[in-house]
Amino acid sequence: MVFQPGWRILENQFTFAFFGNAGIPLPRGLLGPTVLSIALGIALVLPTTPAAQAYSEVVSFTYDGRTYKAYNNISPITWSEARAYALSQGGDLVSLNTAAENTAIFAQIGYSSFPSLWNSVPGSQFVGPYIGLFQPDAPLVDSGWQWVDGSLLTSASWYSGQPDNGYGVENVALYFNQVSQWADVYDCSTTSVPCSANNQPANAYRSQSFVVEFNPVAVPAPVPMFGAMAALGWSRRLRRRNRHISL
Repeated sequence: MVFQPGWRILENQFTFAFFGNAGIPLPRGLLGPTVLSIALGIALVLPTTPAAQAYSEVVSFTYDGRTYKAYNNISPITWSEARAYALSQGGDLVSLNTAAENTAIFAQIGYSSFPSLWNSVPGSQFVGPYIGLFQPDAPLVDSGWQWVDGSLLTSASWYSGQPDNGYGVENVALYFNQVSQWADVYDCSTTSVPCSANNQPANAYRSQSFVVEFNPVAVPAPVPMFGAMAALGWSRRLRRRNRHISL
């Protein structure tokens, strides 16, 4: 709660303007989405705007010279929302180009170690972190998959019966059922199908976590000692020569 004196235009809030000892409520919606508060004394503001998404880093680790971080949110999100946050952090959703990489990454984010990265969905199943696998065109059952780094899917690790394109629009992937295998789900923020399609709950098969991959930082190669000393010697020689010429 915040006390604000004077004239105020307050968006998406309930405002109580106090005149002496009398409180006059000005309910939200009085002037559309904006409430005009004419406060001769002190206005008591009670915010009603919903909290923004709150991403938290759960674990950070390295593999084959790259850094990876797993994040979760307070509630399920879409694949596109996860990727947008990954890009904002300077990385991207993980591209699992080999079976070895997939195994190594899963070993760091498994349910037994980090249950907060997994959430239950209908059918007594669990969905885990989103990965950077998607279909850029109209979803097909088992073709057209590629990674966000631009490489094609060559080493797949699908869960039994997956991908199935179950609702006709399943075009992104995530870890499934507490194992190092994947399932296809729909990214309802980028299709015409709402998140509650086909009578499914709004959060069905939407994860609340994702894995971000960061490219390694290039380290400049050290200058060989011999080369550095030779360069220093030539520099001194040139300076002496220039002095001699000027004289």
